[in-house]
Amino acid sequence: MFFGSVLLAFAGLAAGFVAPRMPANGGLTRRQQQSINGSDYPAETLQIPVDHFNAADNRTFSNRFWVNSQYYKPGGPVFLFDSGEQNAEYLVPYFLYEVAGPSAVVQLAKRFNGVALILEHRYYGGVPVGSYPVPIDKDGRAADYQYLNTEQALEDAVYFANNFRPAGLEEDYDRLSPSNAPWIWLGGSYPGIRGAHLRVRNPETFYATWASSAPTEAVVDMWVYFAQAERSMTRNCSADYTAITRWVDSVLANGTAQEISDLKFDLYMAIESGPGGQQPVNLSRSESDQWANADVANQLLTPFNFYQYYGFEKSILPFCDIMQTFNQTSVPTTDNGGLGRPIATEGGIAATYNISAAWDAFLVGLAEIDYDALPGNGLSDPSQGFSWMYQYCSEYGYYQIGNDSNPHTIQSRFYSREVFQSGCDAVFPNSSLPASPDVEKSNRYGGWNINPPNTMFSTGQFDPWRSTSPTSIDFAIGAPGRTSVQRIPKCGVAPDPSTVFGIEYRDMVHVSDMRALLDTEDPYHQNFQTVGFSSPISTEPYYAGLGLFQSALEEWLPCFGNGSYAQMLYQIPGRPS
Repeated sequence: MFFGSVLLAFAGLAAGFVAPRMPANGGLTRRQQQSINGSDYPAETLQIPVDHFNAADNRTFSNRFWVNSQYYKPGGPVFLFDSGEQNAEYLVPYFLYEVAGPSAVVQLAKRFNGVALILEHRYYGGVPVGSYPVPIDKDGRAADYQYLNTEQALEDAVYFANNFRPAGLEEDYDRLSPSNAPWIWLGGSYPGIRGAHLRVRNPETFYATWASSAPTEAVVDMWVYFAQAERSMTRNCSADYTAITRWVDSVLANGTAQEISDLKFDLYMAIESGPGGQQPVNLSRSESDQWANADVANQLLTPFNFYQYYGFEKSILPFCDIMQTFNQTSVPTTDNGGLGRPIATEGGIAATYNISAAWDAFLVGLAEIDYDALPGNGLSDPSQGFSWMYQYCSEYGYYQIGNDSNPHTIQSRFYSREVFQSGCDAVFPNSSLPASPDVEKSNRYGGWNINPPNTMFSTGQFDPWRSTSPTSIDFAIGAPGRTSVQRIPKCGVAPDPSTVFGIEYRDMVHVSDMRALLDTEDPYHQNFQTVGFSSPISTEPYYAGLGLFQSALEEWLPCFGNGSYAQMLYQIPGRPS
């Protein structure tokens, strides 16, 4: 799934950028991390062509996959969970063996007597072991990325389904082929896009899809990513964030050298400070003076590092509360030098007092939130950072730029398309990247208007990636304004084009429904390498989404093939007649 934001992944790889302070393991000890280890679940591999579209190229690579067939009965479906743009190994204990809570892919396999499996995406995995069509170096960088594109990756899935030969099911190989068993795709975020694409591109192979938080419309300039976050904020905090963003942009563009230096150093000090007035040591002004304007823009968004997974209440609200109630006892809070006072106004600090007071409160909020105590979002497998960056630089875009014309912008205008594109060119200097991402490579399958039969789309109300999903409400960038309906379409019939079959989860954010986190005592599940595809704050999306998709499959599965599958379906124990 997407790494928080393209902005954050970009900041960590592009030369000269200062990445946000995001710990790699959320404070877990080595023993805790090793207590649940994906490497304890050995992978199987399938030899897949490096280049599906060049008959003269007979090279293959080992594509990893994992299978749980404990609920399988001959003739049952195959449920494929796509791990997407990350090392699939981390997900195996949680999604295939339900450590810490139930997963959709296993529960569906149990309900319909099917096989559950996880498939790893080409160019992703660990270092050095993964699913790599070309060699990678010790830093996780591939020798080249020419075989990492939408079409090659989709064809991998088709080839895999048609050549699926799992250990222990030798007598069922023919029964497991897509012509004899329904193959059902589950995926969230980028894997959700892929599942929707495959229902358009290869409906004969993949019979149904559950696409969660799937941003099917690839766009180059995605300023609406943070617009979604802004909509979820309290109005006073949003107003101050906008005022501070515009003030910082003004100083960077028009301030004196001393004013710019002071701003950068104040921001640097706040981010490096700790709760309760802990002061950082050995910070040099010369370090922050080297920040480019885009570095400052990146650091201003530090409170949003965890928004995609936790939403406003659990990620940004603590920061907003500190900022909005900051009591400046020693700093004037009026333009004429009035006394300090507690600050908590509906219109925000900047509107009630002045921008200096708002900036001081903003810095206190940054300092008081203990980001080191929050779950980690580090990439222990650097290959996934390089590979996903190449994908968005080449075909998907999603450049989360600032938009100065947006009256509620919370992102600096110095995060521009040029900044993103120069970062792409710097990280991949000798590649065949286009001058700008060729988003039509993805959008050819429908983009916002994608509407395949036997497909369910689910999304969070405040998911930042909803902006480019089929239910986007961002009309400023061309969203058609389709609405989610839970009325299940007939099998093989697409819903009305003005609607989307699926469910919208109130107040939820990104991919909150692929599993339920029940064992909160398990520390490892809080690491962002495993917390993805689920909600750390609520299990309701999981149960609601699973229930609706299960009902949809009960409508769609009897139509598979010549209809003979209906007899087997009605023999499933517990199925209502």
